[in-house]
Amino acid sequence: MSFSKFGCGDDMHEWIRHMHDMFDEMKRRSFVQFRDEDTWQPATDVYETDVAYCICVDLAGMNPEQVEVSCHDQHCVRIAGFRPNPRPAEIEGPLTLHIMEIDHGPFRREVTLPEPINVQSVEATYDKGYLWVMLPKITTP
Repeated sequence: MSFSKFGCGDDMHEWIRHMHDMFDEMKRRSFVQFRDEDTWQPATDVYETDVAYCICVDLAGMNPEQVEVSCHDQHCVRIAGFRPNPRPAEIEGPLTLHIMEIDHGPFRREVTLPEPINVQSVEATYDKGYLWVMLPKITTP
């Protein structure tokens, strides 16, 4: 890495871009994940049909009883729970961890929806590591 004098304009923008690249590289190589909070957010997809929203949450290795789905109002859904640290089932004693990329511990994900949902008809199922939450829209006559 070489250092050079920088000023305003393009040189400063190049320096800022370089700093962002360095931080991105540090996060990729780090054993420690940088988080703003004590919880992590699982990967989530939100689908919409004419009559409902469908949320798919990637929660591999979870026990469905450890997941809570709640609706705070007709536009906001919260999915929260705790995923234990994965560990090989057949191994006793201490382990050395070389790469740690799987999130564990408490998680929370809130999704705000543009149209109101019927909170009384929300259904959730867990299948092959995915939590599926069906949220029927409120129909107006």
